[in-house]
Amino acid sequence: MKKYRRYIKILRVLSIIILLLTSMGTSQKVSATSTTSENPIKSNADDLTNALKTAPRGLKWSDNNFVKAKFDGNSATIVSPSPENPNSKNTSVIQMTNDHKQVGGIWSNLTSGNFFNINEDQTVSMWLYLGFYKDNDVSNIAGTRPGDGMAFVLHNDPNGVNAHSVGYDLKEKQWLPGNGETLGVWGTDWDFNETKVANIAKNAIQNSVAIEFDTYPDASKAYGDINNGGASFDLDGVSGQHIAIGYPSNPESEYNVGLTKIPTYLQHSVEKPDGFKNDSDHDHLPTPDLKYFYSLNYLTSSSGLNLVDSKWHHLTIKWTKATQRGGLADLAYYYDDKNLDGTPKEPITSHTGINPEVFHSKDGRIYWGFTGATGKFTENNLLIFESLPSFVDVQAKPEIWNDNSNTTVTEGSHVNTKDKLTYKYYLNYVGYTRRWENIVAQITTPDNMAFHSGEIIYKDGTKQTIPDTAFKQKVIEVKLNRPLGLGKDNATVILHGDAATTSTTTLKVPQAHGHFSGDNLITDTEAPAFMIDPHTIILSSDTKDTIHISKKKDVNIPSKVDYLGQGQVDLSKLTVYKKVGDGIYNPIENIIDKDGNFTLTIKSSELADDSTPVSFYVKDNSSTTNLGETPALNRQIQIGGTISFGFISDNISFQSINYGKNQQLIPRLDKCNVDVIDSRAKGASQIVKAVASPLINKSTKKEQVFDGKLIYREKSDSPIQDLSNPVTIFQHNKDSDDTDTQNITSNWTKDTGILLSTGKKINPAGKYTGTIQWSILDALENN
Repeated sequence: MKKYRRYIKILRVLSIIILLLTSMGTSQKVSATSTTSENPIKSNADDLTNALKTAPRGLKWSDNNFVKAKFDGNSATIVSPSPENPNSKNTSVIQMTNDHKQVGGIWSNLTSGNFFNINEDQTVSMWLYLGFYKDNDVSNIAGTRPGDGMAFVLHNDPNGVNAHSVGYDLKEKQWLPGNGETLGVWGTDWDFNETKVANIAKNAIQNSVAIEFDTYPDASKAYGDINNGGASFDLDGVSGQHIAIGYPSNPESEYNVGLTKIPTYLQHSVEKPDGFKNDSDHDHLPTPDLKYFYSLNYLTSSSGLNLVDSKWHHLTIKWTKATQRGGLADLAYYYDDKNLDGTPKEPITSHTGINPEVFHSKDGRIYWGFTGATGKFTENNLLIFESLPSFVDVQAKPEIWNDNSNTTVTEGSHVNTKDKLTYKYYLNYVGYTRRWENIVAQITTPDNMAFHSGEIIYKDGTKQTIPDTAFKQKVIEVKLNRPLGLGKDNATVILHGDAATTSTTTLKVPQAHGHFSGDNLITDTEAPAFMIDPHTIILSSDTKDTIHISKKKDVNIPSKVDYLGQGQVDLSKLTVYKKVGDGIYNPIENIIDKDGNFTLTIKSSELADDSTPVSFYVKDNSSTTNLGETPALNRQIQIGGTISFGFISDNISFQSINYGKNQQLIPRLDKCNVDVIDSRAKGASQIVKAVASPLINKSTKKEQVFDGKLIYREKSDSPIQDLSNPVTIFQHNKDSDDTDTQNITSNWTKDTGILLSTGKKINPAGKYTGTIQWSILDALENN
């Protein structure tokens, strides 16, 4: 009987960690990074600079399209974005206010065809900027809080483009534009002796509806705070910064058909406290026994918002016309509904029923525009128009078509890898009085898609080819050769591409953003997101990598092939290829069922006496389905059992070495675990060896090699063995046929096992690391 020795397994299993200290004690360094940063914006001037640097693309102001209201002190002005901001070229920023007690107003110019048609569905969009956050402590000095806000207004006031709210200032003894809480549109509450609601309403913009963006909650009700300046409109129904809708010129909401009349202005009164005296700022005012003041009763409102944050916010307003005479139209706003890059966001939104009769319009064409105001406090009230409802209205609708399956790709649906896909962006001209000219399309290529060609098809069938150079950029940009004109004109931007290649993982294709800008309109849309499936087959088996059997037994390997992709595939038509030992792969037909299950059988006559490798895979030989082939699965057929490593600790650490000491034996800091699993027959032998690499400090510019070595000592009085070369750590003969698991380090103490021996030199402080490799040898009978 002859024996020979054989390596079974070699593993790089243990990391060695040594910490060398520079003193007798230890120390712990703790650091923290603050996540709070101070707002660099300190003034309205700083805030304006920030706004102009970050301004989005919008429309250019035209004196023919808009009119600055003609009233004394109208603070509205046009400013240009920063030259450092190339994204907003040819954009006009309208600054409504930037100082205390200002009123600004701009209106559409009906004579040039810029109007809001309440007899049609209308959409208008713009960007708003409402200043920067300031100290909200009311006890702080005047001017430290933001205020007051802006209002989007629809009106048919007899003053036309010069409409604004007014009030009689009792101190100045003259009529002035309504500032502060009126936002330039609501009536003025400037007389605490006023008892008639109608006198408040008649000072508002007449025949109007307003959507206010209020940055300062006016909720004063104390006797000393009611000083003919108006400070209580937000006392009822709202809190904090808010968006709200109402009828500014109506004492009662008499135009809400079918509803009980609800007053727009609510009257309040407060009695004079005993011994009250005015402060020095108001010593010119009388102190009546009773003061009257008013709050607004909005139709709808959204409270507790953060409107002031040094950022631009997109606003879309939609008017859905009344379906019958005397019925209500729907006025909806969508605040903060898209990002600066045009991609969509979840907006703050509200729908309010409005009776068109409030406007007293004969032809349905009314003014639209913005007012803005400040009072005791101030902010930059800025806006950028993006569309004009009576000029151009274009609906941009995307579609994705799967050319392989001839189906539409919808949100969340699935396609197969390498499918040919066509993206279509339909630009349908809805109306109204102007052509949409100088149209530029910008479409972002989504992840896991590759576009290679495209064209633009116009209503008359004319084709414009998109140049190849456009597809070299992430954002595909092309200018349309022609405008979209009056009537039901349209164009379709078409992109051809391929879904990404994937073998086993499902990939996500995000929404593809389409941005379309031209004269009088900028609009965005999103092509749907979808998933890419691999369109392939995968092979699996729950059997272990090593299969143990007795002599002269066949081996059965239960397996399963799965299809990853869309549609149905007949898995029973796939072929299994099998290789045993050093042989070749041989095909096996008709062993897979319709669900992909099969059992691969290896006859005992095909196996060697001790251990035999087996490989197999599944292949689709059809040119129609073309699913390719799976990676091969490998199994080791073992006759009579095996020996292998089990659980091994990830690392072994040693106690810290105090600087200045050398030629020491350093014990381990924690336990070490090395399991050996032996399923061979009784009498089988095993030898476990270990070898260690040098210890190196890699944190220094030049790697520092530790002066010392790892050693092994079986007993406390045994000779030391250097682990720089392989050393026998454990020997054992099996005493039964049962599977045996042993932790070969279980009897190590602090003085035995693997230890660290320092050299004669003093090592620099640092963290030194290395590795230990373990190997198993066995003695097998050779019959």
